[in-house]
Amino acid sequence: MEKTPQTRRENQDGLNNETAIPPGSSRRSASNVPANPSRRRFLKKAVLATAGTVLLTGGYASLWEPNHLEITRFTLSLPRLPVAFDGIKVVHFSDVHLGFYMDEQDLRGLADRIAGLEPDLLCFTGDIVDDFAISMKAAVPVMASMHAPLGKFAILGNHDYRGLPAGVQELYPKTGFTLLRNEHAIVERAGQRVAIVGLEDPIMGKPNPRRAIHGLPEEMCKLLLMHEPDYADVAARMSFDLQLSGHTHGGQIRLPVIGAPMPPPGGRKYIQGLFHIGANRMPLYVSRGIGMTHLPIRMLCRPELSVITLKSGQ
Repeated sequence: MEKTPQTRRENQDGLNNETAIPPGSSRRSASNVPANPSRRRFLKKAVLATAGTVLLTGGYASLWEPNHLEITRFTLSLPRLPVAFDGIKVVHFSDVHLGFYMDEQDLRGLADRIAGLEPDLLCFTGDIVDDFAISMKAAVPVMASMHAPLGKFAILGNHDYRGLPAGVQELYPKTGFTLLRNEHAIVERAGQRVAIVGLEDPIMGKPNPRRAIHGLPEEMCKLLLMHEPDYADVAARMSFDLQLSGHTHGGQIRLPVIGAPMPPPGGRKYIQGLFHIGANRMPLYVSRGIGMTHLPIRMLCRPELSVITLKSGQ
């Protein structure tokens, strides 16, 4: 009898494709192995938890935090502040960034909050627009509605030089704010005087502090407005008594333990809050600002209005 030839399958390399099965065992497809229900429930919960965290964090950072203004109040003693200015209230705000998720209606809400604070002196430290002067045009009447008996003063930030910086400068007189570019203004009260000094932005302009204080007595109390806070290392070597700055947005996004992971140039040393700089310990206050830029979110870094009560003497 002729034997029927046995057949076998081989792969392209000529190797036997079948796997030997030990005696007493049976072949079972992996697809037939029942799934572990506990593992499936765990994976489902993990996915839902991750999605929920992303949604909650995104909603908090984009909807809640940018719309919850924080008012920071503190007192500073300035040795050279004249007695007539003892107890004055300075309201400081910065970085509105009109045109980037901020418009005149948002500014109107801010104006109402400022009015409720009853400032004696109102200081804005730059970046009224994010890119173009046209974003400021509709907000001019709102800025004009802000009041402070000792005056309203402003400087340019690096964003104010973009697009049409001349347009921003041309609009400022209509707001009632005195725009200071390497110059000063004198504030007088009961026969005594203080100088408000404003410098150009170091990134886009050319700050000239000697020109700005030219003609002022050395002993006169001088309040400096400078957009970039790291300039304080220069200002502290001169005859300034206080520097107010913005620019950093406090980092805009802050992480636990780490803080601000990507502070901007000009604001990498002094990012937010109060510092005392140099041998004379010149006070520097860095505002977290009002608006946002690049990303429409804030994380652990609420927008801020600062209310600074100035006291005369040590």
